[in-house]
Order: sequence, then C-alpha cells, then structure tokens
Amino acid sequence: MFRRNLSNKARTLFLLFGLAGLAGCTSLELAAEMAKRVQQAEQEKIEAETAKKGTAKPVQAAPRFKIGDPYQIAGIWYYPERNLQYDETGIASWYGDEFAGRLTANGEIFDPEQVSAAHKTLHMPSVVRVTNLENGRSLVVRVNDRGPYVAGRIIDLSRAAARKLGFYKQGIARVRVQILAEQSLRMEKLAKQGQFPQSVSDEPLPEVTPAEKPAVKLTARTTRATSVRPSPGKSALDLLAENQVGEVIVGTPTQTQIWVQLGAFHNEVNARNVLGRATHLGNGQVTPVLVDGRTLYRARVGPATTVAEADKLLDSVFQLGFSGAQIVVE
Repeated sequence: MFRRNLSNKARTLFLLFGLAGLAGCTSLELAAEMAKRVQQAEQEKIEAETAKKGTAKPVQAAPRFKIGDPYQIAGIWYYPERNLQYDETGIASWYGDEFAGRLTANGEIFDPEQVSAAHKTLHMPSVVRVTNLENGRSLVVRVNDRGPYVAGRIIDLSRAAARKLGFYKQGIARVRVQILAEQSLRMEKLAKQGQFPQSVSDEPLPEVTPAEKPAVKLTARTTRATSVRPSPGKSALDLLAENQVGEVIVGTPTQTQIWVQLGAFHNEVNARNVLGRATHLGNGQVTPVLVDGRTLYRARVGPATTVAEADKLLDSVFQLGFSGAQIVVE
C-alpha cells in the first residue's frame, strides 16, 4: 500500500507529532503505521493544492497483471511470485476509507465496499479462499493490492470482506489463506487480455505445463462445509473450488494456537540450533512437516495466548535477527 515517494518535510513532521499516539506499538508496527500516516498526509496535501489550483483530476484506473520485483519495507524484504501452491495460516486485518478511490498496486481503483484483498507477495489479480478459523466462515477473495505491512499480518481484506468473514468489529482474525489455482489462472488469462472481472466464468483454462505432482491439493483440513449440499457427481471440495468471489460458506470453527515460526530447515540440527538462540523468549519446539515430498523442520516459539502477545513475541524474534520469522496459526 506504499504507492508514493514521500517528501522529507512530511516525514519529519509526522515523526515529531505522531510518536506520542503510537508509543504503545512495537517497533515494526510503529514503522509501518508511521509510513502509512505520512503517505496519507502527503496525498491529502497534494490533493488540496491541486484542488485549490483547479487542476484536480479524477484517478484513472490502469489495471494490469502484475507480479513485481522484490521490495523492502521496514527492513524486511518481500519476494513477489506467481505461486499456485500458496496455503498459509496467520492473522488477517482489514483496511478501508483511508485508501478509498486510490490506485491499488496493480492499477485498479480501491473500493472498500467491494470484496478484495492485499497480499505481500501473490501475483495480481489472483483468487484466494480466506477461512476465518474462529467462526468457520469461508470467503473467496480477489487479490489486487500489496500489504499489509504491520508485522505478523498475513493478508489485508477490504472492509466488505471483513464484514462477510465476521471480524469487522474485532479488526483482526485467525485465518487460513489458500490460493484457488484454477480461478487464479483464469484471472491471469483475462488480465493479460485486458479484462478485469470481479469473478471468473467457466471458460477454458489457459494452457499450462503439467507438473509431476498436482500444483494444489484442496483439503478440508480446517473447515467442513455445512451450508451447501453436494450435487450428484460433485464433492464438497468441488463446490468450494467453484465458489465465486464474495460468496460465503459457513463451516465449523477450529480451535487454534498461535506460534512464532523462526524458520523451516532441511536439517533438524540446524532447526534446533536456531531454536536455541530464542529459548529465553519462552517455550519452543521443532516439528517435522512434509512439503513437496521433502521433510522440513520448523523451529517455533510459543504458543501465545493472544494476538497481542504473539505480536510482542514476533518483535522480540525480529530483534534477534530472524527477519523472516512469521506468525502461524494451528
């Protein structure tokens, strides 16, 4: 969501007058929030000046398919990619009026009343299923923006999406984010043809080179659909995959714990050595997981009882030098 280079003057003013109100934030939250406020103030100043001169022009959308180059925010590097295997858990947040009417990262115009999302690395547009693990609500969402840049947040949903998923008032939720490969491929094909629909039809998929193994395995690991009945010849998972953007499926809430993951390693000894550097922060564990036929060893500390506690723990892990650490929910 950082879409403009800011003047030194604006940055200095906000550093002077904004610190008092942000004193309770962690260091990375502070950096992200300060940058967001500076950006907003700079944009409002420019808009006011152009309006005074009578030169204000409406924002013109220029949508495009986009992956993007690696970029750095608050000292952390992000590497955008076309990832048709994406399946992660974490904490979701939402954003609204502060960016209404402005361009998204792929050149569309952001409308907080449309179901959409911002993600740090996924290609745009792409389609993901976001499941609120706390209430079982599941929503198909179109990704067309970059963010969120507060540490420990996995996806930023529009206000409309947050309402549908049932966490608008709370502000955050424990979620699972799964890319829908077929819908994303259709979105990509249409975008490269200059078309940017909110949902996709059942037209043929673009040709792709098949992998040795399926690119994505749609599983019911976290939710069980209860509001739809499979039609003859279609499983519940087929119905999930075919769901259109903005449609909600209500499933079963999932009991979860919040962990801070320092990293995942091919060698168990390396994982334990890394965990040893963070044991003073609390309990830790090394657990194996099978990824693409290979065993990885995850080094984690926790579990945290609340998101606020996890945020503080993540900030402490960052201070140890583990810039790739993240919050995971299981």
